[in-house]
Amino acid sequence: MQLRMIINNFERHCAMRFVAAIVGILGLIAPAMAAPRLATAMPETRPVARAADEQADDAGYLFRLGLMEGHLVVARELIQAGRPKLALPHFGHPVRELYDDIADDLKAKKVPPFDTKLIELEALATGSPSNPALAAKYDEVMDAIQRARDAAPKSMRDSVPAMIRICADTVETAAGEYGQAVEKGRIENLVEYHDSRGYLAYVSRELERLSAGADADGKTMIERFRLVLAKAQAIVAPLIPPEQPITPVSEYRAVAAEAKAISPP
Repeated sequence: MQLRMIINNFERHCAMRFVAAIVGILGLIAPAMAAPRLATAMPETRPVARAADEQADDAGYLFRLGLMEGHLVVARELIQAGRPKLALPHFGHPVRELYDDIADDLKAKKVPPFDTKLIELEALATGSPSNPALAAKYDEVMDAIQRARDAAPKSMRDSVPAMIRICADTVETAAGEYGQAVEKGRIENLVEYHDSRGYLAYVSRELERLSAGADADGKTMIERFRLVLAKAQAIVAPLIPPEQPITPVSEYRAVAAEAKAISPP
């Protein structure tokens, strides 16, 4: 339930971001409102409930790191395709919209802060998108995100059911972004379209990682999920989409529901 609250807050924020973007400069919208903290103080007499809260907190932490990674993956795709202006929001959103929500977690887990690296990456993308230093800074930031991810409990990171739940929530969020991209039967908002594509790219990478160490049951679950993910990725396959969406929003949401059905309760 707590991870669901994070996702709902994130989706509400994305709607607010679109309104702000109308009157703001691309990539320079107001910082996102911090999502509620997942963990709450629990009496010492309720260790089981406290442990459940900690697991939900770690799930939310990994979920947000996945969104960060998705933004940066699609940003790099757009840079490589010669579309730096379209890439800029996705270099900015990790630090402007997501970082504050994990800052306390990073401190608690003794992970070195990396907001400055994110700011430097955005500055390079803004001023010198063809500078070779951009690729080096990108790798540096992705390494920092991986270190942050490694600070979450290994038992959760290596759990196929736990990570499939996070992946399913990410697919659902991607479907929501696609819904915001489509207006009156046309793809009007490319930022949200690319959000969707990037989030699915993170899920694909995560499934690849999980598969390497999964047992037979885990591999079966991963392969089922991959089939569903492929349907979602086909919807946002063109990096620069046609004006008319390939697939209605309702069908994307149905695919997200299939992903959730595979996810353990």
